[in-house]
Amino acid sequence: MPIANNSLAKMLAILDAFSIDRYVWTVDALATHFGYTQPSTYRYVRELCDAGLIVRMPGGKYVIGARVVELDSLISETDPLAKVLSPMMEHFSGILGCATLLSNAYGNHLINVKHFKGNEKLNLAFLRGRKLPWFRGATSMAILAFLPRVRVRKLFDRFFEGDKSKENWKNLLIRLNQIADQGYCVSQGELQDGVMGIGCPVIVDGDVLGSVTLVFSESHGAFVDHQSTGLSLRKGIGEHGNLLGSAAIAPRTT
Repeated sequence: MPIANNSLAKMLAILDAFSIDRYVWTVDALATHFGYTQPSTYRYVRELCDAGLIVRMPGGKYVIGARVVELDSLISETDPLAKVLSPMMEHFSGILGCATLLSNAYGNHLINVKHFKGNEKLNLAFLRGRKLPWFRGATSMAILAFLPRVRVRKLFDRFFEGDKSKENWKNLLIRLNQIADQGYCVSQGELQDGVMGIGCPVIVDGDVLGSVTLVFSESHGAFVDHQSTGLSLRKGIGEHGNLLGSAAIAPRTT
């Protein structure tokens, strides 16, 4: 259950309940899910409806509202990372035939915000607007490798899908250090069987904002030089990211 410490946070947390798996809620169900009182839940739902973020349907059911669609369109048109990095992403898709994804890190959320298709017909499970899991796949691991370890530990304690043992934490740190040393991450089958990715972080003025990931079928990726491709991706992000700040790829710090 999400943790919220004040009325505004509790109200906004309700939006996190809506997902592909469960996109229709009642007030009673929301109150039970979050452990809120009925009067408080009704108040939060009413305010979210007034803001257009959710909408009431027949039978006292609620779904995501039109305002979210408007905001999604606004992000699509104005996201600064997408505007700057799109030419580079399209270039990689064109020369390598791979799908190219831009993913932004929003607090505890990692979401794909831009997608260029390649030549392959990949039925990707995580496209634009879909939240990605932490600790699985080149997209998230490329980001985690460059985050402060205190931040990684908090994400580990909350989102790591396996046993949160000292041994798994130690093994994770070893892998993250390796990724940080090379500047990119290669993963195979971690998010989807038969699919591999090469991901590199987008870092602007020392802040890790997201990552760009090149996605291939494993059969196609077997003919790709992972090292040269990863380094080329890192260089491309650095050159284009300079338009957003003083440095897109920050040097590794201890």
